[in-house]
Amino acid sequence: MEVDNSQYKRQLLSILKHIANATFVTFDLEMSGISTRRQYGTGDRSQKVDKPTLQEIYEEMKDAASTYQVVQFGITCIEEDREKEFYLARPYNFYLSPLQAAGVDIRLERDFTFSSSACEFLLKNDFNFGTLFKSGVPYLSRTEEDVHREEYQARTSRTSTIPDLIIPASDTTNLTFYRKARSTISEWINSSKPEFDFVNVGSVLDPTSGYQRRLIYQLIRSEFPGLRAFPRGGKEFMQVVKVDVKREAEFQKRKDESFEAGLAKQIGLRWIFEALSGGNLDGINPRWFYVEGKDGDETKPENQLDAIVKDVEKVKLALLKKQHIIVGHNLFTDLGFLYNTFVGILPEKVSHFQEEIHELFPRVFDTKYIATHGREGMGSSSALAQLLEPFKSIHEPLVVLHEKHTSYGSGKDHEAGFDSWMTAELFVKLTSTLFEERRLGLLDANIENSDLDSSCDDDVGGVTLNVPDTDGGFFSDSESGEGNVPAAWHAVQLNRFSVLADGGGEDKIAETTTTVKPSPFMPPIKSSFWDVYVNKLRVNAAEGGICHLATDE
Repeated sequence: MEVDNSQYKRQLLSILKHIANATFVTFDLEMSGISTRRQYGTGDRSQKVDKPTLQEIYEEMKDAASTYQVVQFGITCIEEDREKEFYLARPYNFYLSPLQAAGVDIRLERDFTFSSSACEFLLKNDFNFGTLFKSGVPYLSRTEEDVHREEYQARTSRTSTIPDLIIPASDTTNLTFYRKARSTISEWINSSKPEFDFVNVGSVLDPTSGYQRRLIYQLIRSEFPGLRAFPRGGKEFMQVVKVDVKREAEFQKRKDESFEAGLAKQIGLRWIFEALSGGNLDGINPRWFYVEGKDGDETKPENQLDAIVKDVEKVKLALLKKQHIIVGHNLFTDLGFLYNTFVGILPEKVSHFQEEIHELFPRVFDTKYIATHGREGMGSSSALAQLLEPFKSIHEPLVVLHEKHTSYGSGKDHEAGFDSWMTAELFVKLTSTLFEERRLGLLDANIENSDLDSSCDDDVGGVTLNVPDTDGGFFSDSESGEGNVPAAWHAVQLNRFSVLADGGGEDKIAETTTTVKPSPFMPPIKSSFWDVYVNKLRVNAAEGGICHLATDE
């Protein structure tokens, strides 16, 4: 489902609910560029024998993430339904607009960069650049938010740190203006019966310059704290008035509320990031979720607020308590871009990046790592589409699209929302296959045999996904089928995914696995099966090929 800026605020609450209810969430990104290192240019590694370190690869990724932008963000919320024996998928696709949101004035200014090769790739895959700028969802990183808050406070604070102007002695015109302005204001404020409740400095006939207006602000700030100055007559003169404390407080309150509302609107897509990372959602305005009703209808906005507020608070609490499971494919670069977009500038050292990501997302699975673990150096493709191809004819576990998200039935490769859905399907089917192979002793997992028989009641090791508790494992001892697996099965283990894609390969696999009862669900997540994969990212270009996110690894 594509969600543009006109729909985003109204859809946000339901999206947050689906995130809160999800067993796991997958994500994918499309970027305006992927690398700043040019082949045969500075930094080219084609002639080097040794692989670069993880730190060197990270520095290249960091440079790319600070140069280019995320232009599309896709997530898929997956809910496990044990009663109906399927996984329900809700994919969402968002274009990210780099522009300041309509009706918002926070003085946002950004540089935006495109790689020509990235543009060619995006156009080839039907990326709509018009949608990006016309109806993309805005965003604001945590760092950008902090900067704009500080700037706003500086502009509104009466104790502003704006440096005073020093008028040189040679500037007799402005010295005379400054002294005359001081005298005019002093006479008015000391008058027992002033003619007006204001005094003007300058006039239409003798207009003030921008420099002189700043001098007036400086004069009021330093010598007349009980007064305020405002430009009038198209900024041709300044009008000085006495402070009405109550009125000014009300005005400042309205101004602050307007600023906060604009900031919340500009934060835009980051609300979803905050939901996924357990961040602060307090700025979400319940009024965004009004449902339009008819006169006399109980759904009129004024009759909805209490129920909506309770609903929002309930979702926020659920998201805060939730232990999110984040899944992606080839996650190292995506996590870097995600951090740079929604948090701020990436840290200098890869070790600090690992710590930061682990704090944001304590449980991460990279399907590229899962698919290639134990098969490093075999040369088989680890691209998402190629890895998923063999599983298209496998219907258990079953992943189905929600009825409101069926637009992806015909496929949209390299759209972030679609790829996040494909990642979800790969994660479910790949892990189920690997677990079954390990349980049957067909794949070396470097774990003890006792671990392979883990049930949902197993509390040793692993991580806990948000799945319903069950009694016992998925298979009884009589269903293990270990003694019924033909020797031919072992022959396909070195390249079993590609065998499924070859002509006749499916028949061979089917023939050798007919005695194995498939499971309609992923492996029990409390099983130590997951210890092999959690918080490990595949980085083939780097020495060692792995980025460990967990601090204890």
